[in-house]
Amino acid sequence: MPFAKGVSGNKSGRPKQTPEEKEEKERFKELLKSATVTALTNIIQIANDKHSRDRFKANAYLIDKAYGNNAVFLPEGMEDNEPVQIIITPYRKEVENEDEDWGEEYPDEEWEE
Repeated sequence: MPFAKGVSGNKSGRPKQTPEEKEEKERFKELLKSATVTALTNIIQIANDKHSRDRFKANAYLIDKAYGNNAVFLPEGMEDNEPVQIIITPYRKEVENEDEDWGEEYPDEEWEE
């Protein structure tokens, strides 16, 4: 059963915040913002640490935040190159008599059933 146009599905709606809750939420946001520079510095240190297990994750996080999730980086000069083509050929053993055609033993005969 669809909702009627202009009528809310949740009549009571979201409960309003008390002034204390609003103030607490604002303090929380300020605290997060004040820790941002320190957190970013820590992530950069992890990204630069050659022995850190989380180095790849830290670098991926920084690139995602700086350039977006679908960023693609090409080495200099790669923009103008032709695309790489990969050709897959089946493996074939070397045959002694390469000229011999196996499918033409009896070319003129019809198959009988």
